[in-house]
Amino acid sequence: MLGRTIILGNILRNIATLARALSLILGLHFPSFALAEISWDNAIEAVSAKSSEYYDYALRLGSGHPGSALHGIGHDRHICAIAGRMLGFRDEIARAETFEDPPLTPQADPFELMEHSVFLDSWVAAARRATAMTESQKKSLWNLECIGNHGIPRTAYIDEPELKGDFSVLENTLVVYGDIDSGFHDRFRAVLDANPEVDLIALGSAGGSVVDAILSGSEIRKRGLTTTLHGPCFSACPLVFMGGERRTIWMGPGPHLGFHRVYTPSGEISLDDRVYLQIAEYLAAMDVDPIPVLEWMARAGSSEIFEPRLEQLCEPRVATWVQRICF
Repeated sequence: MLGRTIILGNILRNIATLARALSLILGLHFPSFALAEISWDNAIEAVSAKSSEYYDYALRLGSGHPGSALHGIGHDRHICAIAGRMLGFRDEIARAETFEDPPLTPQADPFELMEHSVFLDSWVAAARRATAMTESQKKSLWNLECIGNHGIPRTAYIDEPELKGDFSVLENTLVVYGDIDSGFHDRFRAVLDANPEVDLIALGSAGGSVVDAILSGSEIRKRGLTTTLHGPCFSACPLVFMGGERRTIWMGPGPHLGFHRVYTPSGEISLDDRVYLQIAEYLAAMDVDPIPVLEWMARAGSSEIFEPRLEQLCEPRVATWVQRICF
């Protein structure tokens, strides 16, 4: 009798869990954590199915195909909500992870429904990206892309001295995410030596050591590799990016390069310091016009970031290809 009671209790608990999940999948409010409590794989499958439902209904009401006009809509918000949930920041992401599904009725705006379908697809893409990330990459993403955005307070910053640049290989791509710390170049070169199939470097970083960035960029050029963006690329990170023989930026979530003045723990380095000459020499060797880059660096103090418009990256060859802008 006791065994049957335990089994019945387990069945009831499973039914209750499934019922909660279905009510959240089918209801208007759609917090990402609710599906993740089933499993991230099941969550991805459920949201993908819901996106298809909205897409098909929008077409029946007369909406056209969205093309690339809505590409990536909501991705930045979704990746922060999902990564925050995985890292345990449940209260901090409450605003980012809850949204309302528009009703599927004949009176609905077809474009609004199609937009929501793409919005849900972006959730799926963000969830797949987050589940493939290492713990270190999630923490670096949280600090770099989420703190201060989407209702996430700056007090949620993860302050871990050992948090540094993380490397992961996905087929022919080396994803580099996190700070460019002292010693970064040695680790970067070792990963490339161990993975000779890599021909694309995808970067996301708040920056760090200028010396390691220049050495890493030179290593990229020596090997004839292509660079692209995996997330915001700030401070010393663009120096690594400009090492690519081809430097590509796809329109979509987070295609940002950001610049500021060089600084040390003692403060900002004067603009007439030799380090800027060394940066200029490096950029010229990479076939990049150093003058605009140095001007961008000079425009922002150490605690600020200047982000040039994507079209400004083409003429000085900071990027050799930007989707829909230069190629």
